Parts: sequence; C-alpha cells; structure tokens
Amino acid sequence: MLVAALVVVAGAILGVAGFAYDHTHADWRPHLTRTSTGLRVTQPVGDINEPVLSGDHLVWQDGSYTIALDLSSGTSRLIGAAHDGQSVMPPIASSEAASWLESSGDAPQHTLLYLYAFSSHRRQLVLSAASGLDPPALGGQTLYWLRGRGSTTAVVACDAASGRRRVLATGEGLGPFLMADASLVAWSHQDTPGGAFTLTVYDLRLGTMTDLQLPGQTPGAIFDTPILAGGTLAWLRWSKTGPATITTYDLDTLAERQVVSGRALVGPGFDGSTVVWAQPSPTGGDDVMGLRLASGVAFRVAHVATGVQSVLVSGDRVAWWVRTASHAWIETTRLPR
Repeated sequence: MLVAALVVVAGAILGVAGFAYDHTHADWRPHLTRTSTGLRVTQPVGDINEPVLSGDHLVWQDGSYTIALDLSSGTSRLIGAAHDGQSVMPPIASSEAASWLESSGDAPQHTLLYLYAFSSHRRQLVLSAASGLDPPALGGQTLYWLRGRGSTTAVVACDAASGRRRVLATGEGLGPFLMADASLVAWSHQDTPGGAFTLTVYDLRLGTMTDLQLPGQTPGAIFDTPILAGGTLAWLRWSKTGPATITTYDLDTLAERQVVSGRALVGPGFDGSTVVWAQPSPTGGDDVMGLRLASGVAFRVAHVATGVQSVLVSGDRVAWWVRTASHAWIETTRLPR
C-alpha cells in the first residue's frame, strides 16, 4: 500500500509540474492540413513513428517526443520527452489514456512506464523497473504488464487512479502477447518456444478465466499480436511461403471469420466493430479497405499512392500511416456510411 501511495503521489507531482517543456520546445508541434476527406498530420522536424488511434485521439512518437492530438478540437500536446530517440518506445492508447515506455538514461538504467490521461491532461509515472519491460497493455486507465522472465512470469494489473496493483496470474512461458480492452485482459502461453500458444482471457468483471487456442497455428505460421476490442480478437497471420490472412474470433460465440486473404496485407486495425487493412492496389500503391462485422461486406476507404505502414480505426474515423525515404505522415478520413 505504501508503494502504491508513493506512485500516486509521484504521479500527482508530475501532473502539476508536468509539462513546462510543453511551451519551451517548439519543434515538436505537428502541422495539420485539411484534405478533401479529412486531415493530414506531418512533423516539420523529426519523424512520425508507430501512431495509435483511440476515440478522438491520435498518439505517436517523434524522436524523443510522445505527442497526442485531439482530432475533435485539433489541439496537440507534448505528453512525453525522453532524453533521446533511442530511449522511448511507441505508445499504446485507450479511449481514456495513452501509455509508453522510456529508459531513464542514468546509471543504473531503469525502464519507466508512463500514463497520460486525456481528460485531466495528467501524466503519471506508474512504474520504474530495474530491468526491461515488454510492451504493456492498456484498458481504460488500467495498465497491464509482464513481470519477470525465465522460469516464472507474472501478469500484473495496475489501476492508475488508485495505484492499486495485483497479480492476475503467474507461470512459466507467459507472453509475449498481452492485450486488454474494457474488463477483459488476455495473455499468451507457450509450453515450448516456437510451439503452439494458448490465450488466457481473464474477465475482471466476472472473475473468470478462459483458455483458448487461436485457429491457424500450423507449422511456419507467424502471428502478429492480436487486437482485443469489443469482446472480439482480430489478428494477422502470415507465412514465408503462402498468403497472409486477417481473422476475427468472437469470444462469446467462438465464431471465427476470415476477413481477407492475400499477399502484402497491412493491418489490421480493429475497434470491436470494424476491421481495416491495406492491400496492394491493381493500379499501384495501396487500397485502404474496411469491413463492418455486422455486414460482412468489404469496401474501399481510400487509395494511397505509396506504401502504407499501418492502418487504424476508431468509431467512424480511419487513419493510415505512410513512410517514405524522405518523410512520413498520418492521414485521416471518415468511414463511408
């Protein structure tokens, strides 16, 4: 309890002292340009790396900076500033908050886990770990991370508002997949490295745990980290020899749906009701595509002349991240009705 209280106090101090550098650093501010269908976001200095979209907020890394943009107001904020660009990892986000990892840069070096609440504009140092951390997961303002490696790993949950922490599970071979949404958190488990994995889905509201195996775990299959949203999983599976597939799996009905199959797929982005991805266009470049789970019919969202790095969706907003040899940008649009 004392440790949790100290974390909350430290977070409050950071929230008050928070962002003096917000007004003293001008080079982080993004440029926003209206397009015929939405918004284009660029950085005048630096780069855009690994954006995420949740609710009305886009969050991304630019060198040592972590930046949040409120799409409803057009207001951008500097929410994190590491000591260099190699000391910060790309952010994650929920509808309520953003989180990211930094290294302290001092000796002995620590890994710092931050959370920034969109409504209060408060930044909080949630954890300072003497060893490295795998990417955490975020549901609302509750953070989850894997503690420990090797023989015993623990799945830890931390409510950022109260500072309360608890261990949800311990065992061997937990991870690396970790995902959360609302009252659900899920993590993977492998009995042997490179073997088939099991997902444990923990419903914090009901206090129940369910183990399941994702379909398609054939020899040579490679899974990207699944996305958990609205009680459904979505993931990209690919191999070095065959086509890639994007699949969803409803945790209530255990119904599997193959959304798309093909080569050079990018994605998915998923918000619980709509899946988006990018695929090579017959005319060159990429087509950003979408599919609403309720209808099951794929449609084109946009054509992009150059290669898409990632595709994001939240509600009726879609965004895609493009990076070329000379610059990078994010573009947004609305889903067609």
